[in-house]
Amino acid sequence: MRLFTAVFPPESVLDHLDLAVHGVTSTGASPRWVPRENRHITLSFYADVPEGAVDDLSEGLAVVAGKHGALDLRLRGAGSFGSRVLWIGVDGDLAPLRDLAADCLAASPREVPEDVKPHRPHLTIARARAGQVRPPRGRDRWGRRRVRDDDGRGGGRGGAARARSGAYSAGRAASRDVVRDPFADARSVLEPAAHALSVYAGPSWPVESFALVESRPGEGAQGGPRYTVLETFELRG
Repeated sequence: MRLFTAVFPPESVLDHLDLAVHGVTSTGASPRWVPRENRHITLSFYADVPEGAVDDLSEGLAVVAGKHGALDLRLRGAGSFGSRVLWIGVDGDLAPLRDLAADCLAASPREVPEDVKPHRPHLTIARARAGQVRPPRGRDRWGRRRVRDDDGRGGGRGGAARARSGAYSAGRAASRDVVRDPFADARSVLEPAAHALSVYAGPSWPVESFALVESRPGEGAQGGPRYTVLETFELRG
């Protein structure tokens, strides 16, 4: 089971965000907007959890909820991850939020892969569709640097040979200098929306609970995931 814990903003907060989103006009084709009912702030993602371990996770999360009190959050600002994911930022009691997220992650009955651990609180509202992200200049569609020959032309056996004898011969050592996300400076249909929503500031709300959620990829609207809340935990600390 693909499980995660999350905070779901109340209807009034989503209403306010919808007004801002509806006022954004993007150029070109529309991205894939996240359905309203799926918008959430992830606390921790557990990847695949065996069904038999869900009860242990639930018990651990109940203990976590008893240690943490309510906190105030608001949605503020916007940006994109590699021009592929449009997100709304989170403001307010961020230190307590991070502590809550860390304790939720520690409650996992199994080791969580490093690459699925959340790095910043945010609420995803849209994703670029296939073909809507252009790689930055000098890279191919997979984000790899294009190798050019001495005449400035790409490809070719001769160019490849010279590349191997020149700068490309650095191999793995050179790859360490490449940015982690090769599409960070790409252009996509999300960029106009991220720019327009960068000044967004929503109303604050008291967060008094969080949820354990099951995700079923491909079973939701527009081929996205379907989320099912398995249990809600009241913050009682």
